[in-house]
Amino acid sequence: MSATYDGFPGAVGVSRLRVHDWPAVDGRAGGGTPHLHLTCSEGYVVTAGRGAVQTLTTSGYRETPLEPGVAAWFTPGTIHRLINEGGLEIVVVMQNSGLPEAGDAVLTLPQDLLADPETYAAAVRIPAARGRFGMCGRLDVYPGI
Repeated sequence: MSATYDGFPGAVGVSRLRVHDWPAVDGRAGGGTPHLHLTCSEGYVVTAGRGAVQTLTTSGYRETPLEPGVAAWFTPGTIHRLINEGGLEIVVVMQNSGLPEAGDAVLTLPQDLLADPETYAAAVRIPAARGRFGMCGRLDVYPGI
């Protein structure tokens, strides 16, 4: 989390996200795999529910509680993941709109999935949407919701 405001980034993408609630490897709900963005700053504005965002930087580990009205912001290179403690919905403000989906996100995975480029690509491939809100619960791709 940045302690200072460094200015609002250009080429901003804004999306609504309903954070999934299935268990992560450590048994906590939601958020999936910790990841980082190489060139994009990212921010969350919480609109519903409760949870946390875990971050890891050269300054150390931090867990920021999330509830409606909280805004959390972090810079490129920050390893982060969301934790859904119940009905967590956020507005994501992402620098360089579209770039994260085009390869800027780097996921942290077990060593066997990092063995070669093809194995990594298969592990991080986003599955086809399932149900009304899709696999990851993104609402921005469903106009009118």
